[in-house]
Amino acid sequence: MLIFGVVFSCSPKSDAVSGASKPAAENGNSTYHQTDETILTPGELTIAGEVANPGKVNLDDFYKREVVIKEALYDKEKGIEFIGAYRYRGYSLFDLLHPYSFSKKNKEAFPPSVDLYVVIENALGETVSFSWSEIFYSSLLHQTIIATEMAPIIPNKTEVNYPVGKVWKIVCANDLFAYRMLENPTKITVRSFDQKNYDIQKGLNPMFSPEVNVVMENGSSFTIGSIMDSTRYRTYFSTFYGMGMGYHPAKFFRGPELSMLLSEKFNLFDEEKMTKGMVCFVGLDGYRTIFSYSELFNRNDQVSPILAVPKNPQDGGFYRLFHPVEFYADHSVKALKEIYFFK
Repeated sequence: MLIFGVVFSCSPKSDAVSGASKPAAENGNSTYHQTDETILTPGELTIAGEVANPGKVNLDDFYKREVVIKEALYDKEKGIEFIGAYRYRGYSLFDLLHPYSFSKKNKEAFPPSVDLYVVIENALGETVSFSWSEIFYSSLLHQTIIATEMAPIIPNKTEVNYPVGKVWKIVCANDLFAYRMLENPTKITVRSFDQKNYDIQKGLNPMFSPEVNVVMENGSSFTIGSIMDSTRYRTYFSTFYGMGMGYHPAKFFRGPELSMLLSEKFNLFDEEKMTKGMVCFVGLDGYRTIFSYSELFNRNDQVSPILAVPKNPQDGGFYRLFHPVEFYADHSVKALKEIYFFK
């Protein structure tokens, strides 16, 4: 079961995204706009944590955007539980967080923004987590919104009764299974990685880590060694583009899928990990980057990151993390030494 996301934009002062958004436009071409919206009761939202100007969000300052989702959950014993197909309209996390400049508490030791993430909390104290990269650095922007309107997307040859909610909620159109939906969000907290210390060692030569240590949140660990069997490799062609230096010639990246290497050790479809899990990738020189667990393993596009094997392993090998959905090359950690899971 896949969940695909499509983005539109509109003003909060407008009743429509476009002509297609007028209620029950039965003769229009958009299959997403054939039913009326249900208005979800909004609440108050604050931005907190490592930002320069924390405080309450004035929602009147922001446009609204739309995503479409095929909503489902997964149970290892029962299989896929389909909930419904929906169009959601609301405020993009990209837009809401954009005015709140980050102010990292660890900026002296590690200035880049690639180790930031956000924790979103609701009135009941429940939380979901997103990486800074999937909000700001992905090739697909505005896929996570706080929805204030929703409408079922119905098939035309069978009757369905997909449930609708009552209060605004977090929805993520990139997710395969909808575990990061959160009703009545009240606070977004920006954080930088501080669960472990990694010393920065610039100018290492050679940059070579013969194996990767995988450390789980409970302290258990295992090792990924050098996989030489190229029949297990996957190839992604790339236009490699960094935040600082721009385009870097790199025709392709090739190596084993991360999900394949980890699924041999634990169940990837873990509800708690998909909801709150974060993953830190660390290079031999201490450079690190943060991804959410769902960003890696709960994707509706089924795109899997790989541990790429460089042409010259002594220069950034044996493995280099590569996730093709990232716009910027800055998340591609080379000489990968550790993968650390945390919540």
